Amino acid sequence: MAVILVAACSDSTAPARSDLNPSYVKPTEPVAVCSSCPIVGDFDFDNGTTISAAGGSTVGTDIQPGITSTADGANIVTSPSQEDFLGRFVNTRTMVVINVPSGSANYNLAFDLYVIGSWDGRGKQAQQGSFLANVIDVGYRCTAGGPVTSIFKTTFSNQYTVQQDYPNSYLTGGFKAGTGSSAIDALGYAGHPELSNTPQFRSFGDATYALSFSGANPCGTAAVQFTISTSNPTQQSVIDESWGVDNILVRAQ
Repeated sequence: MAVILVAACSDSTAPARSDLNPSYVKPTEPVAVCSSCPIVGDFDFDNGTTISAAGGSTVGTDIQPGITSTADGANIVTSPSQEDFLGRFVNTRTMVVINVPSGSANYNLAFDLYVIGSWDGRGKQAQQGSFLANVIDVGYRCTAGGPVTSIFKTTFSNQYTVQQDYPNSYLTGGFKAGTGSSAIDALGYAGHPELSNTPQFRSFGDATYALSFSGANPCGTAAVQFTISTSNPTQQSVIDESWGVDNILVRAQ
């Protein structure tokens, strides 16, 4: 599936539309835009730092727009399976920011998203229907601290009884938990209830999704910041619902 998204950037120096196309490891291959461009950011976090293996891009965290609290830092954590990644983010105040330098008109952004714990997908389906949707939003901004424009928003579920929107966008899906994932329970949280409160008889502890976004620089040839964040005002504690990112790869030309 390839979805064309049109989004306006409020920065007057940016073009009126974005040609970024989200694509997914399953069921189709990524859109072939800039797939052979030089690598300007390569983060696997296995070295214990947020330093890229290629020059140009950086990764960090920032406060979500409209939030007055303090963002979590760019912490690298190790899963029970010994996988290092950026996380575990637990709240709706923290936003992962991938800073890409100016000078390029086309980009490929790819990363692994880790959905950990009792994610409620589209929400209001489990138990007494008291849970709200767990939403991931990938976006961009053309100036640091400026407004964020969404590229792709969707929901994920780790509970067999609760549907998710992915691989469709928010409120257009209705798929089984784990649909489109590249791995289930690969991080090992299911076997560690002290780290992740996910009852094994009706859910899994973690799911991995390989996401890819490809197309024109939504900020012209200026620097661009890609963002990853959640939006659920009642997202639970780290033992219940958290997320992280890994294997970030940015190509640009």
